[in-house]
Amino acid sequence: MSYRLLLCQRAVELYLRDLPLSRHGRLRLYLNLHDQLRVNGDHYRNDPELRLCPGSDCFRYDFTFRDAGTGRMYRLLVIVNDAAAAYGILRVVYVEDLAG
Repeated sequence: MSYRLLLCQRAVELYLRDLPLSRHGRLRLYLNLHDQLRVNGDHYRNDPELRLCPGSDCFRYDFTFRDAGTGRMYRLLVIVNDAAAAYGILRVVYVEDLAG
């Protein structure tokens, strides 16, 4: 199933906007979120090891990439709430660069 991906404005959009990414890095980040969470979200949703705790509405998605424009490595922890998955919505509620 393909999902609509919503980014929590304060916690996520502002954080991602402040990351020192090149244009190439920003495109890579958003394309990866699209490909992995919107298109393949069921893979992550159905893995109990990725749940924050048993029965939680939230799961983690880890993404490591190198920004070819700056050469900097990023290791992002992305927390996704799938409480509205039945309606086709996944909500990214938290992002943190663990490499920074």
